[in-house]
Amino acid sequence: MHLCITTTPALIGIRTQPSRVEIKSSQPLVEMKRQPPRLNMETEPVRVHIDQYECFAELGYKNFLDLARAQAQKGYQRLMEYIAQTAQDGDRLAAIELGGNPIADIAKEKSYHIPEAESVKLPFPKPKFYVTGGVSIDYQPGKVHFNVVVHPVRYRVTPHKVEIYMRQYPSITIEYVGHYIDRRV
Repeated sequence: MHLCITTTPALIGIRTQPSRVEIKSSQPLVEMKRQPPRLNMETEPVRVHIDQYECFAELGYKNFLDLARAQAQKGYQRLMEYIAQTAQDGDRLAAIELGGNPIADIAKEKSYHIPEAESVKLPFPKPKFYVTGGVSIDYQPGKVHFNVVVHPVRYRVTPHKVEIYMRQYPSITIEYVGHYIDRRV
């Protein structure tokens, strides 16, 4: 008996695609604005003013207006004293009934007149000081402003792929190739 057996093996195919990552990005943009600091200095020469008027006025060194006022006040006071003394002397002369020699007494009193001493006040007033000028400083600090523009990152990911398929399916073929068939079984 002649049998012919033919087999076809199974074949598989593998197709792979590697993973891939594509990234596209732009550089970030930085905008910077700077304001410089400012310093302004102004100087004016220093001047010291000393007011000694009150000190000198106490010593009798007055300006003409104050001196005229003081002398007018003094003259007015002396005039009032003179009028009072004259009225008193007139009353003494009018009182004849009291006796005595009032004319000789009045003449004697007026001939030995001693002026009164003027008092001086101590301590004297202090001079006044005024200072003008100097340095004026105006400082404004600088500033820095940042503006950052970040562009988005674009990416595309292709995942890894494995594809398995049948390239050839298995098969078995049995053929009788002879003339006689033995059926004895």
